Amino acid sequence: MSHLIIVSILFFLISVIFSIFGKGGGELYLPVMISLLPIAIHEAAGISLFIIFVQSISMVVIYHHKHRLIDWSPAIIMALIIGIFAFAGGYFASVISPIILKILFATLLIFSSFFLFINKKKVVEEGFFTWKRNIGNFEYDWNLLYTLVPLGIIALLAGMVGISGGGLIVPLCVLLGGMPLRIAMGTNTFLVLVSSSTGFLGHFAKAGINWQLALILGIMVLIGSQIGSRLHIGIKEKYLRIGLSLIEFSAAGWMIVKIFI
Repeated sequence: MSHLIIVSILFFLISVIFSIFGKGGGELYLPVMISLLPIAIHEAAGISLFIIFVQSISMVVIYHHKHRLIDWSPAIIMALIIGIFAFAGGYFASVISPIILKILFATLLIFSSFFLFINKKKVVEEGFFTWKRNIGNFEYDWNLLYTLVPLGIIALLAGMVGISGGGLIVPLCVLLGGMPLRIAMGTNTFLVLVSSSTGFLGHFAKAGINWQLALILGIMVLIGSQIGSRLHIGIKEKYLRIGLSLIEFSAAGWMIVKIFI
């Protein structure tokens, strides 16, 4: 029981922090569960997907209805690209060594975190491949070529190695696509919802889920994500950018560590 209380508190804190940045926190939910609870990894994986699903619904509600930060047209297009190429990556999973892919992803995360930190991004100019967007108080030109082509490659490689690749979506949209940081974070909440819902349904259909544990942790994450999502708008963009870059760098380090353990 004491371990469950600790896990519940950790899940609450993780959901608060990651929801501020429009992220799901899946990098931490699974290792926390298998480290502190007497639970098999396949059972923990199903609960983790359910937790992220609950968190993403909560984030979408706040980021859309309260903050107006989800740009739905790019979100739907990117969701389709991710779905198609991630499926293809899973199908051709044996082509490239998972270790090579993890090193590649970690390298990309390090570079993206660095450029986010120094606020170095491509200036998007009007042209054939740009789409003028006007969302709430934000007006920007979204470069489809610089966003969708790299996104397809990322989703393909992520599907091969069995990870979401979501850590690169916000930096990609900001650094190359020309999206404002807040719009990219808000839009990413929908992409987290799509990926987590399909993953959860697939896992549930095959293996079921421990509903008692899932609901206990789900309530904690629901509360935490409501708090984190609401805190987002009160944080200066500079600190959002720095915070996200630190998360990306930490994720890269964790990915490298997992290669050797």
